Amino acid sequence: MKKIYTFMAAAVMALTANAKDYVDQLAITLNGSEPITSEATISVNAVEGENPTYTIVLNDFSFSGLPIGDVTITNVSGTTTSPAGGYTFFNEVKNQEAAITNGSSIAMLLGGKVNVSILPGGWMNDKELHLVINLPVVIPAMGQDLDVVAMFGDGGFQLPNPGFEDFHKAIYTATDWLGNQTEYSSDEPNAWHSFNSGVATGAAASLTAMALQNGSTSISDDVRPGSTGTKSVKISNSDVFGIAANGTMTTGQLQAGSIDAASTDNCSFLDFTNEAVDGNNAPFYTVFTGTPDAVSVWVKFKQGTEMPEYPYATMSAIITDGTRCQDPAPADASTANIVAKAQNNTIASNEAEWQQLIVPFDYDTYTGNDAVAKAVLVTFSTNATPGKGSTNPESRDELYVDDIEFIYNAGLSKLAYNGTEVALEEGKYEYEIEDLAATNVTVDQIEAVSDGRGAYVTTTVNPTPNGYKAITTVISNDFKTINTYTLNINNVTTGINSVENAADNTIEAIYNISGQRINEMQKGVNIVRMSDGTTVKVLKK
Repeated sequence: MKKIYTFMAAAVMALTANAKDYVDQLAITLNGSEPITSEATISVNAVEGENPTYTIVLNDFSFSGLPIGDVTITNVSGTTTSPAGGYTFFNEVKNQEAAITNGSSIAMLLGGKVNVSILPGGWMNDKELHLVINLPVVIPAMGQDLDVVAMFGDGGFQLPNPGFEDFHKAIYTATDWLGNQTEYSSDEPNAWHSFNSGVATGAAASLTAMALQNGSTSISDDVRPGSTGTKSVKISNSDVFGIAANGTMTTGQLQAGSIDAASTDNCSFLDFTNEAVDGNNAPFYTVFTGTPDAVSVWVKFKQGTEMPEYPYATMSAIITDGTRCQDPAPADASTANIVAKAQNNTIASNEAEWQQLIVPFDYDTYTGNDAVAKAVLVTFSTNATPGKGSTNPESRDELYVDDIEFIYNAGLSKLAYNGTEVALEEGKYEYEIEDLAATNVTVDQIEAVSDGRGAYVTTTVNPTPNGYKAITTVISNDFKTINTYTLNINNVTTGINSVENAADNTIEAIYNISGQRINEMQKGVNIVRMSDGTTVKVLKK
């Protein structure tokens, strides 16, 4: 046995000799408990071959103060974006048996291995690593498993520069038919882009390039009420040959491809194969791996010339898998790469006052796509109808944007016991239900459905003096919000007692999560074996 462990350790050391180490915050939740965050190091090593893979090592992995050891995940495949961004996205790993080296006594109890899953959305570049890992820790002696979910890094859930505090210079150089060059520039928010950094395409590129001379974005000190920042971004429209050119800003890149304003050749787009960079040396796409429920943004809109038939500005957010996506898209374009959309095409002037918009994401339309969230294309425009707006150079249409944030829910949309649904109330987290015949209630009898897309839901059931207590914990997809729901299942007839005060069903033994028998419950997770042969997990705070 010692030789086997020595061989495993040597193999892991060889694989990780040239590994890149990432140091960041690791948030761990155990059986749905509130995440505990600490600094951790994860090593990633590229294994060369015909189909390169990666070895990922969770160094000195532990939870709840209990050391496990170095957990090594092998043969992790991935795809890489253009050199402009340098992102590698890891493919999902399902229930891989991962070796534990440099392990503790717990590692020995686990047989020197543990099953690990890497959930969709993991990525890395030269500076950052983001992973969500599911690691059920099975204790054979107790026949129990502890559900561990760990999130490393904080990337991919919000946009960079969401308050528009940081700007860079975008420069477009126009060349006339005599070869004379003229520079046009504008201030663009970091991670956002206007026409000055766009591209002209198509047979009429020499004409459509005229649109690129109008940058459309500028720095504003007019911020939304209550903002902690000092800047917002102002988007202004312009005109080309007397035709209104909508002021537009996007996280992707703008394309001017037609002299027909309504053509979908005029669009914003993202594509992980796009190797161009902006004035801040950043790619024309934003990596995004979250599944938010809505997007919140503050806007202020003023039309230079009121147009009753075309009164609205617009915003759109499209979550995609990183392959080419454009907005607007041709009517016959495939939507297979789309995860969800949030759009508001009716942003009214509201008397040119700041207003907060909360726009929900539509996932249902794209459920069958099997696309994984890797990027988001967000676009704002001064008019929902292309080519409509003020053509007066002294009075342009203006759309101010400030403080954009993605919202991740962590509530319940359904809670039921044995098919009987509980009437949920907003802001209420404890409920009562009566079942006089309840015996040996298990988690399988509880149905808990979150209102948060991609939220983590965990339920435990414990005996009480009056029956059972089902505790459901909901953690938002971005690990930032946690809510706990308690369902008291009252059984006053049989008088089932609590774990600590049971009469008919008494405590036979108490163990810690390493499988060691203890005299009394300790702080953290305890495994309790009852006289009827059942075991329960008890979390003592």
